[in-house]
Amino acid sequence: GRRMRVLAVLALLHSAPMFMGDTLQVYLLKQWKLSDAEVTQLYTVVAATGLAANSVAGIIIQRMGLIAFSTIATVSIFLCWVGAAVSRRAFVACAIIGFLGQARTLGTNSMMTAEGARAGMPLGQLAGDRANLTAWLKVFGPILYGQLYLGGLRIGIPQLPFYLNLGLAAAALAILPTLVAGV
Repeated sequence: GRRMRVLAVLALLHSAPMFMGDTLQVYLLKQWKLSDAEVTQLYTVVAATGLAANSVAGIIIQRMGLIAFSTIATVSIFLCWVGAAVSRRAFVACAIIGFLGQARTLGTNSMMTAEGARAGMPLGQLAGDRANLTAWLKVFGPILYGQLYLGGLRIGIPQLPFYLNLGLAAAALAILPTLVAGV
């Protein structure tokens, strides 16, 4: 139904940045001039914030609900991408402050599972549909992000991939209220 389509779009918006391929690493090395050790440290911070986010997500969801959590997580990831577009320090600060952004797909996936069950959709079919989305993103994500980075370099805006991620998060924020309205 319509709600499942909205959730599928939301899943796409939330998931696409996870499939940037090597674009982020190239950006860190070329634009921020990080050493391999510094890239590793930065990825460790991101992984730690993801672990923290997923660890507290259940508590927040129980208290506030899935849609409220998804909104907070989406605002958080928006903040992270703002930081990435500005500077290394801004990104680290925003990643720590906006740590819940790392769990942004949790609410959407949970709502999709619940909606699929409500609609009588077999869990295997739902898992297959999610796997198809992931496969498409794995193929086209790195191509898209790589081309955005290269195009951005040519015009003096190498942060273009981050701007795309800001747009995706903004679109997700625009869609989330429709779920409250019972779409």
